[in-house]
Amino acid sequence: MPDTDEERLCLVGLCAAPGVGPASVACLRRAAREQRVPLSEVVALPAEVLEGELGLAPPAARSVAALRNPCEAGRSTLDRLAWAGLRIATDGEALYPDRLGRYLRDQAPSVLFVAGDLAVLDGPCVAIVGSRQPSRPANRAAGALAADLAAEGSAVVSGGAPGIDSRAHEAAASAGATCAVPAVGVCRFRWRGASSAELAERGWCVLGQFPPDAGWRTAHALMRNRMIAALSDAVVAFDPRDTGGTWHTSLWALRMRKPLFVVGTSREGAKGRGLTHLVRFGAVALDPDRMPDAADFARLVADYRPAAPPDQLPLFDTQGL
Repeated sequence: MPDTDEERLCLVGLCAAPGVGPASVACLRRAAREQRVPLSEVVALPAEVLEGELGLAPPAARSVAALRNPCEAGRSTLDRLAWAGLRIATDGEALYPDRLGRYLRDQAPSVLFVAGDLAVLDGPCVAIVGSRQPSRPANRAAGALAADLAAEGSAVVSGGAPGIDSRAHEAAASAGATCAVPAVGVCRFRWRGASSAELAERGWCVLGQFPPDAGWRTAHALMRNRMIAALSDAVVAFDPRDTGGTWHTSLWALRMRKPLFVVGTSREGAKGRGLTHLVRFGAVALDPDRMPDAADFARLVADYRPAAPPDQLPLFDTQGL
């Protein structure tokens, strides 16, 4: 946790500002520590200094410079979140998931905007991600796996998107706990599929790493994918194409040496290529008609051995993103 209330407010104001990402916030905080000054003094520097001396990207430097009073902006954000029944968790606080700092380092968000109960992430977590337009076998298999894992105590993590993500959240919410990591601000996110009654009876949370009112952006989606991989003990990708969000999340799982399982229902086109490439990189293919139960899945995770060295994985990373 930041050392003072003012420092915390400044940090919240920064993270709630459009165009100021985790790497820029980490850079500003590092400069404040090195210069032994409050964060607010570094934030008050002119854009040309932020860009030229600290190395912030021009858009981020301009966004930071536009914050006339970051502490006041932070206070206003906290008041609004409290009114909406939301809260924050800053890195260093007990509730902040330590996996984020471990796997994302400077790319870890300094502030999480939170709905629900962060404690659902204290136990085992499995990411279930996939196509927005899945086949019926993939949709059925994803729901069955999510429900079984949730019933046995794992939190199912996904991105809240249509298709496989929503099916996983819905099935997990009916049996146990689920966590959504959306590519929009937490105030804009709406659950799909999972009913309010199911959510009220089970464990759930929403982790927002973007300004609370932020809309969807490609850059946000890519950051969200990385965060899903970091939060999870294993990742299961359904009908992955060789481009897009599921592909990107899968590559991050491999880079982080996380167990990756792929469930493909087509050997043709982009989905066939995605399945082939990911298995070649080290993923384990699962049969959608013979999905493991929670006990079998735990054994698969324990037996998983990463194949491809992380430095060989960026080859296809930028395709279609």
